[in-house]
Amino acid sequence: MAAANKINNTFAVILSTTLALKLILSAWFPVTGDEAYFTLWGQYPDYGFYDHPPMLGWWLTAQLWVSDALWWLRLPSVLVTTAIGWMIYQLLRERDDRVAAWAASLYLLAPINLLGVVIANDVPLLFWGFLAVLAFYRAQVHDHPGWYLLSGALLGLAFLSKFFAGVLGIAFALYVILFVRRGLKPWIGIGLVMLAALPGVAVNLLWNYNHCWNNYLFNLFNRTRESGLSLTNTGIYLLVLAYAVTPPVIYYLYQARSSIVATIRDRHGLFITLWLIGIVLFSVVAARQPFGLHWLLVFYPLLFLGLPSVLSEQVLSTCFRFMVPFAAIHVLVVVALLMMPVSAFRVFAGPYPFIVFGTHTQEILAALDRVDGDYVYATDNYTVSATAAYRGKRRVIVFGGGSQHGRQDDLLTDFRELDGRNILVLRFSPHAGQDIETYFDRVSFREIEIQGARYYLALGQGFRYPAYRDQVLRRVRDTFYRIPRFLPVGGCYMQERYFSEASTGTGN
Repeated sequence: MAAANKINNTFAVILSTTLALKLILSAWFPVTGDEAYFTLWGQYPDYGFYDHPPMLGWWLTAQLWVSDALWWLRLPSVLVTTAIGWMIYQLLRERDDRVAAWAASLYLLAPINLLGVVIANDVPLLFWGFLAVLAFYRAQVHDHPGWYLLSGALLGLAFLSKFFAGVLGIAFALYVILFVRRGLKPWIGIGLVMLAALPGVAVNLLWNYNHCWNNYLFNLFNRTRESGLSLTNTGIYLLVLAYAVTPPVIYYLYQARSSIVATIRDRHGLFITLWLIGIVLFSVVAARQPFGLHWLLVFYPLLFLGLPSVLSEQVLSTCFRFMVPFAAIHVLVVVALLMMPVSAFRVFAGPYPFIVFGTHTQEILAALDRVDGDYVYATDNYTVSATAAYRGKRRVIVFGGGSQHGRQDDLLTDFRELDGRNILVLRFSPHAGQDIETYFDRVSFREIEIQGARYYLALGQGFRYPAYRDQVLRRVRDTFYRIPRFLPVGGCYMQERYFSEASTGTGN
């Protein structure tokens, strides 16, 4: 009893310490451009957004009713990983308190969880996906249709967070097909999972049908247009995987490979098996495009839930002794970077203006406010516009062609309404005068310097919408809104707003 109390107390200390540290970091980190961009989803709620399904936007809409403080908006990112660590402990302690404490502590101390306090659509994906896995596990234990239906409904909510939920659904199906031999019930169960997930998929399909198939063009076409099989990408994937799993865990899993094979068909082997299926599926994707660490998040807890089925308590404690200093090094490096003055980063000439903009946004906006005239503020970069909008509590549009990323502003900004208006365009590199002058009656140029970073302003008076439509918006449509002919289209704002017969008189 005394030993059990000791391990319970140790885990409680780790749980509370990591939670406190994440709360501190969430209040300390400066806002990132992607975070500011996501807040636009919360400010303008919809049942879909340009890049991804809407779940994160819905969460942020609810939070913004209370406050737009950054620590508050980041709170789900802090709490979800902490809650999952606690659930890992509760699930595993049914078998062994000590093993449960080691495995859950490894998850809580993993740097991706300890430092992952920023707003991201991976967070609702992780939340709903983890709950879907737990329901799927219960379904394997009881073979009750209710658990399969619940797992599917949760999987549908995960799909409304990010498309990687589809990989989890494929993993469920492969697990049953390859490893389950209990008659017909599990096969019917997989059908129930997919059936219950359909409403979430249907919501996403409906939004895309009415909005240029944005999610699918972005995720399946625009961002992968130049992708191809690459040994470099595969190497990056293996390095990311080794970092996330950590060398000691990899070593001991290799040592326990015979135990893994024996465990796969056991119900307790579900978690490690789903993890292995997930990394195999991701290896196929990673061979074609650079792999991001956050891709692993939805499968990451399954590794730690599965470790006790193949590794001993002694081995887990050894891995824990590695993870503590490993996590501490990450925290110390991040804290050191946060404590450094912004000027220390001037040696990084390329990123430095972005660093200054992220940390001194109000000062830069104040400099813009001192410019005489009534201007609509704009930048040529979605993260810069979003950061300025969040910090300055005003709309800051994206001016120019941009890239395939972050094109939510295409939905929010109607350039027809800006015809004849004055627009101030801020850039981090000099403007090409002959290009921007085409779109205004008059243009003047200025430079401002903040904290040693130089910013370039174009003060455009009398915006010429027809010229901008024909030269910029047409190129945007032809580059980023090329809908495959096989897809039915219910609506496409880019075509209807700027290139329909009603808006141009030609329909071209």
